[in-house]
Amino acid sequence: MSHPVFLNDCRQPAMPNGERNEWRAFWDDPGIELEAKNGPPLLWWCIYGEADLKFARMIDDFDVDDAEGERAEFQADAENPEVPYPYFVTGKKQALERLALRKEKVVTAIGEQYRSIYEAFENLVATHFEGFLLLRTAGLPDISDGEQWMRAGAQSMDRLDNNHPPEAGDHFAGMAADFLRWKNSGNPVWMLGGSGPPDIWPDAALSATFPEKGRRTRLTAGDADPGEPQAATRDRSGQRKPSKVEEWLAPLFVGLVTAYVYVSSRSIFLAVLAFAGTTALAVWLSLKWRNRGGDKDPR
Repeated sequence: MSHPVFLNDCRQPAMPNGERNEWRAFWDDPGIELEAKNGPPLLWWCIYGEADLKFARMIDDFDVDDAEGERAEFQADAENPEVPYPYFVTGKKQALERLALRKEKVVTAIGEQYRSIYEAFENLVATHFEGFLLLRTAGLPDISDGEQWMRAGAQSMDRLDNNHPPEAGDHFAGMAADFLRWKNSGNPVWMLGGSGPPDIWPDAALSATFPEKGRRTRLTAGDADPGEPQAATRDRSGQRKPSKVEEWLAPLFVGLVTAYVYVSSRSIFLAVLAFAGTTALAVWLSLKWRNRGGDKDPR
């Protein structure tokens, strides 16, 4: 399963608070959003320090008066809906200062050939973020217990600011080593900076230097052609939702195979076996399709 994190342009120095009904305005804001899987990529860490670690309550990821009743549903299903979880937020000025201060150390660690990715990310922050840079972490598993590794990661980045060499085995050194190990397995732009709106992140020049290698580009809201079948969408946690085609195609497949087996054999027993087998196959294919991007991925 994919566990997404998101880097958002935000108008306030905190996570939107559902208790104050702030999510509706957040979702309606046209500010830029980047996405990564299974944790923040290296360039995102470059904009934060330990001082930027904040906490929000799980229940406050939903507005009190949300029309779909998500808050009430979450409160009923969650074992501890008010548990706090950590996230990062910092101002644009601070983010740019950290990116400038850490650039040479990071480029030295990952390789001079990737300097253009770092500098393009600097430019992205300078031109497409306006207020605060919010790193939303609620899609990660067990994030309520994530304070220790997030704090340790931020501390390792702060050490770069004081001209301390990376410590063997610390977070920054580990991320740089992982990138060098997997850099030929995916797109280095996405591995270092996540994915974003087409032609913005990466921009045309960066895409030409580091082509996509056959991966599907990330779509943002409004990119889909209304005349075309709609692709599956994501909910607020990043979990992929089934499309309408998926919802009716699987039952139709199971029904047709079962009917064919019964008509051709006149055996209820064989029809039941066919029903059970095709149902299991349909469920497996649906899960595989739904989570197709969620395996361990170094990008």
